[in-house]
Amino acid sequence: MTKWEWYASQTQRPGDFYKFRLKLCHTSLTTVTDTYAKNYDGKTPLEVYYRETCRIAATPYQWFGFVFDKTFKYNGTDNLLFEVWWVGDNNGNAYTYWTPKTGRYVYSYIKGSTPYYGYPDKGQVTNYLHYMRITLSASAVAPTSLGRVKAIYN
Repeated sequence: MTKWEWYASQTQRPGDFYKFRLKLCHTSLTTVTDTYAKNYDGKTPLEVYYRETCRIAATPYQWFGFVFDKTFKYNGTDNLLFEVWWVGDNNGNAYTYWTPKTGRYVYSYIKGSTPYYGYPDKGQVTNYLHYMRITLSASAVAPTSLGRVKAIYN
């Protein structure tokens, strides 16, 4: 199991987020640009989570997040680009803690029918770094090696 989480702050307003997706992508960049495709650094992002309707009801001062639907194989070398996309919501919000950090966050959106900051191809680079964590759960021994392990301790 792999789970991505944010640390919630302030008062939250539960809501539904439509066509909600999370994507991961390797990148050699250390700061993001305002163009999403450039941030991919020639690589293709992998969608690891998708819900037609995603209900978010974050509790202040607690972690909240999502268990991935697909496995992402991190190469152990590159930086990791994490994307959150959705298409419309019912005015819910999930504020998270953040700290100032230059060039680590880019966003764009549509309000009604008006795109802001170049959505969907470009965005506004800001100086935020959200408090996030990733939780990995793996078996200590691969199921295919159980026979060999048993033989070692026989």
